[in-house]
Amino acid sequence: MIKLNLIFLSLILGSMQLISAPISLQDALAKKLVTATIHGKNQDSTPGYISSHFGPCIELQLKSLSKTSLSIQIENGRFLETLDTNEQRMIITQQELISLLPNKQKSITLYAMCTQMHDHSPGRESLLAMGPMATGNLLELTNFLQKNRFQGQAAQQALWVLTDRSSPGNIYCDDTLQMKKLQQLVCKLTGQTMPKAAQKIEYAQGMVSGEIVFDNKAPDSYTMKLFNEAGEVIVTFFEEKPIDRPLHTTLNWRFRYQGFPKGMYYVKLVNKKQEIISNRPVIVR
Repeated sequence: MIKLNLIFLSLILGSMQLISAPISLQDALAKKLVTATIHGKNQDSTPGYISSHFGPCIELQLKSLSKTSLSIQIENGRFLETLDTNEQRMIITQQELISLLPNKQKSITLYAMCTQMHDHSPGRESLLAMGPMATGNLLELTNFLQKNRFQGQAAQQALWVLTDRSSPGNIYCDDTLQMKKLQQLVCKLTGQTMPKAAQKIEYAQGMVSGEIVFDNKAPDSYTMKLFNEAGEVIVTFFEEKPIDRPLHTTLNWRFRYQGFPKGMYYVKLVNKKQEIISNRPVIVR
């Protein structure tokens, strides 16, 4: 009986050795245990908006180069750097632990938020890279968001109070307890006073669509984007798409949105010289 127990214990210890201790993605990349591709999440084949700057908005594609199983850790508070300086620097707001079998691939959705409110959010074609860890107040806030599972628009507004000096009064959601907790924390971190009343923002969900018809008279390239009234880019439909010959062109577009501020937006088509071909207003109700 003792001999059998010892054999059984030896088998358990042997199997435990096959499971690696968690390693950060940063370290796994440095040790060439994995390759990683990080970009804005592909919602579907329809250009649209189901929050591209907060929540489950980042897609990570991992490929193992290891002969053993890996446990990859994505730290809460880790910056994601964009290669395009016009795009928002993102920050992870929910830690992930990913198991990866030898020589296998896996695609994972990551929770993140924008840290540069006046730049446009990374899209499906945008490439991001692992950046440094946040420190101080910003790390305290992302830990708070993870602990309380606050991953919506109000949490994003709270983060912008720290990164972009936005007003705590812009933090709003129908959950008054969540709203108050977020306001109290950022006011404590920044030394600001609690707002007397939050600025209520109405959000909508649905779909709008339309078409743009134009004549391309010479070889050129075109960019089509959706802007808000402040002139900020919300969605990039395509950039510098070439048309190499004269063509009568019809562009059909659809814009799917959820948790999106109501108001007026504009679908703008420009050529390579930034001449406006079309600037169509769109009302989000």
